[in-house]
Amino acid sequence: MMWLETIWLALRTLRGNLFRTALTVLSVTVGTFSIVVMLSLAQSGHKTLSRSVEEIGGMRLILWIPSEDRMTTGRERAVYDQGFTSRDMGLLRQLPHIASVSSESTYGRERVWASADNAHETDIVGVLDGLFDILGWDVDQGRLLDETDNLQKRRVCVLTAGLAERLFPAGGALGGTVFVGHKPYFVVGVLQPRNLFGLQFGFDWDNSVFIPQNTAEVREGRPEQAKFIIGLTEDPAYNDSVEKMGNAALLANHRGVEDFESLNFASMLEQFYQFFLILDGIVAVIAGISLFAGGIGVMNIMLVSVTERTREIGIRKAIGASNPAILLQFLAEALVLSVTGGLVGVGTGLITTALLHAGISAVQERWVATYSLPAVALALFTTAVIGLVFGAVPAWRASRLDIVEALRR
Repeated sequence: MMWLETIWLALRTLRGNLFRTALTVLSVTVGTFSIVVMLSLAQSGHKTLSRSVEEIGGMRLILWIPSEDRMTTGRERAVYDQGFTSRDMGLLRQLPHIASVSSESTYGRERVWASADNAHETDIVGVLDGLFDILGWDVDQGRLLDETDNLQKRRVCVLTAGLAERLFPAGGALGGTVFVGHKPYFVVGVLQPRNLFGLQFGFDWDNSVFIPQNTAEVREGRPEQAKFIIGLTEDPAYNDSVEKMGNAALLANHRGVEDFESLNFASMLEQFYQFFLILDGIVAVIAGISLFAGGIGVMNIMLVSVTERTREIGIRKAIGASNPAILLQFLAEALVLSVTGGLVGVGTGLITTALLHAGISAVQERWVATYSLPAVALALFTTAVIGLVFGAVPAWRASRLDIVEALRR
């Protein structure tokens, strides 16, 4: 009961100067607001990225990409010009603990149309069978491209959902004909809608035409080399060893020229996790500085309060209030100030985070809205500690005032 009475007395006292109290509360609010908003957004970003990666094979993916930047001599550039070949694919398929290997070649953006008055710029992508299985991407209508399409170099294609809707606004994309590079392609499938946050494989998830790679190379005279090789391991635990063996096999097949680089998704996610941890740390430091400044504000306002209420303190002591009682009262006032700031910061932070989540989700539907409960707990705990620490000096000074000297003022 004594604590409740002390806190009630503190609230009544602080209400006596609302403007000064509000400014002090605001100085603490800024820090807690920053902690809640920034840590919640960082956590949401990490979960959204992790979710996107899981949808395309998760941490089992390894990507090999040509890298012209590493070329320095004419001989090296001559090797690079060959790109990834079918022999490279065969070597990677022979690696232990590799579940599947496929490739894609992106040929830039071209005008594609189903009718003369309805043309669209879209990405043209040559693929081998198995790519969609690795990416976990199934059809909404029809079928995927298969090995026979590549072997027979058929002029068939698969459309992304968004492109199919734009080319065939009245429906009927499946079984229709689209013109790619002025050549007719029969639509055998329409992919399920997909929009992955932060992940690109050289094409637009919503605006691409996929054709057999062999058809593109032989019948259309496009470059006979893959832009990416995508491997799927049996388990993320094998990623490092498969990546090393794959790099060694490619390096040997490319005559010792390292004209490629590899991307291990297990390592990439770990790096992103470390990045978000660092980001959390930076946010915590910035918010800590803000809270420290707020703590100084609490201490200053309490010192001013002690000075202004010196006579009141003397009267309370004269009628029997003990030094611990005075100490407790001023500590309670400091605690109420800082915790109120913390509660306001947490409340406004959660509301702001919800509004930001809604705005981001309207643009990026795959966004995972997360609220960092540890951040809320940390913010409230920190404000309570700040109130006690920065209120200690003014409270001690108030409790040590001499009765006679206090009553003279």
